[in-house]
Amino acid sequence: MIHGLEQVDTERLRLRAFRESDVEAMFELHSDPRTNLVDASAAMSTREEARELLSRWLGDWAERGVGYWAVERREAPGVVVGVGGVRHKPLEGRTVLNLAYRFFPSTWGSGFATEVSRVALEKARLHLPEVPLVAIIHPDNVPSVRVAERLGLRFERIIPYGTGDVPHRLYVVG
Repeated sequence: MIHGLEQVDTERLRLRAFRESDVEAMFELHSDPRTNLVDASAAMSTREEARELLSRWLGDWAERGVGYWAVERREAPGVVVGVGGVRHKPLEGRTVLNLAYRFFPSTWGSGFATEVSRVALEKARLHLPEVPLVAIIHPDNVPSVRVAERLGLRFERIIPYGTGDVPHRLYVVG
């Protein structure tokens, strides 16, 4: 692991590397229809899907020393409220850091996505400045677009992405 990335505390949040015990939280988060409003086909339907996703994310930490964080409120340790941060991802023949965030609806409007993403951007600039950082956002996901713009990411273009090559907005740093 890249020293200092496996756990980071902000004023309100604890950002930590995922653990195998997080599978239930990941299933609940990714199977909730409200967290899949812009793409209902992306909703998880089995815990096995959550285990597979978590296995990829654990692999990111083991192989590259960085990955998405499990997000907890500092006053409620052990209770995952979302996921956020960066992970390596292939995009158009190159490796990028993909910035992502997803939270339980009970936290929406709290600013958690912006708070986590600011830390992720700062840590990426410090530890992985050579890797381009992007955010790939479904055009109908207006709250996520607002977060990216609030962080200073710049809309670059529309790209085909995901299952079925659905058009997505590609944001870049700078």
